[in-house]
Amino acid sequence: MAQRKDLDSVAGELYALPLAEFTAARTMLEKQARGDGDREFAAQIRALAKPNVAAWLLNQLVREHPADLRPLFELGAELRQATRDLAGERLRELSKRQQQLVQSLLKQARELAKAQGQAVSETVARGIQDTLHAALVDEQAAEELLAGRLSETLQRSGLGDGVPLSAAAAKKAAAKRPGAKSAKPSTPAKPATPAKPATPAKPDTKARDEARARAAAADEAADAAQREVERLRSELDAARAVSVQAEKLRRERAGALRRAERALARDGPGAR
Repeated sequence: MAQRKDLDSVAGELYALPLAEFTAARTMLEKQARGDGDREFAAQIRALAKPNVAAWLLNQLVREHPADLRPLFELGAELRQATRDLAGERLRELSKRQQQLVQSLLKQARELAKAQGQAVSETVARGIQDTLHAALVDEQAAEELLAGRLSETLQRSGLGDGVPLSAAAAKKAAAKRPGAKSAKPSTPAKPATPAKPATPAKPDTKARDEARARAAAADEAADAAQREVERLRSELDAARAVSVQAEKLRRERAGALRRAERALARDGPGAR
């Protein structure tokens, strides 16, 4: 039991570190355990996987903003109860809260990443959102997230996007057409008299400023479009989570109905 406590302590230390320091720190702790003659403990330390960027940010989010994550777990319990009760209006209300909460936590994760000079790609943002939605639907996923030791992001059980991976490959260069004649070497021309260098034109500051303004507007439009994509994805995830819970409840009640019908057929309509 003491060793297990030591491993928990080591894991907590490692997963709290900046991402770039994880591997070196793990190697150092492994060597210390091996030097103490505890090869089994050293192997356990080595088995602690380095987190990907999304998992690392979620681990930091748990440590830096634990109070902000509490509403996520409370909302998950409410969502599951409303699904069991088939409370449609309540489910719609909770889904709206879910979208707002997930987006707020994603924003905090982005801020944590920015503070440590870590970029957040669309894939990383998607992984964070998936994990937060998984914690809403699945109590075990919520416990894993709360432990703050994720090495990978979490997915909702039985609920995938159904989007195939891209298989785009670079096109081959066009081959030369058959029968094309090679050009004959031309007779070297006499060297031309070098032309006088043209006087450099004055920089067009107005055109430059306009180009900068257009580039800034394009950046702003791209950021706005990305935020809208994330919002719509969050709404879709919320609807899917509700659908999964409703389908699970439907199957449970359908099974109960079949069992009741079999019992009635076996015992007769007059049986009590």
